[in-house]
Amino acid sequence: MSTTITDSKTKTIYTTHEVSRLLHVNPRSVINWIDQNLLPSYRTPGGHRRIRRDDLLGFLRKHQIPTPPSLMESGNFSVLIVDDEEEITQIMKAYFERKGGFQVTTVSDGISALLEVGRAKPDLLVLDIMIPGVDGIEVCRRIKAGPSASTIIIAISGQPEMEKKILQAGGDIFLTKPIDFEKLYSQVRSLLRTL
Repeated sequence: MSTTITDSKTKTIYTTHEVSRLLHVNPRSVINWIDQNLLPSYRTPGGHRRIRRDDLLGFLRKHQIPTPPSLMESGNFSVLIVDDEEEITQIMKAYFERKGGFQVTTVSDGISALLEVGRAKPDLLVLDIMIPGVDGIEVCRRIKAGPSASTIIIAISGQPEMEKKILQAGGDIFLTKPIDFEKLYSQVRSLLRTL
């Protein structure tokens, strides 16, 4: 039985034809992306190309291609908020949940952040730089060097001078505290390429 696009929320592996249907492009385009090492893939023992869901999402973000809603798990992007100020995490969590389309988790320190990223592989991390344990810069560096490198990281800090360090560590965007939530949301939509 062939897999249909409606299964794509639970699918983790795609054929080149499934990717071409999801993105409304010619199958040859998908093969070209693979041949040019733009889209990671592997071959089955029979020689067929397969693309992992996480690699496909990473490719879409990197090349600023809108993410089809059917690729989002349960229609939501997963967001991990890392901040040791409980009030800030709760306000931010409530803000994302009000906007809709986000499944939000919060932690308050660097070690918990690394464990949660390894476990849940969130689409987006909102990361305070000044957190207990492993600081945000090291958290960012480790995530971007590991299997969850496609996770988008928006770093936040009350210290504007931290911007250069966090961007060098692989952060995607830096915002200063206090957070301008409309600006944050605009950046999130742009980075996740939501339609």
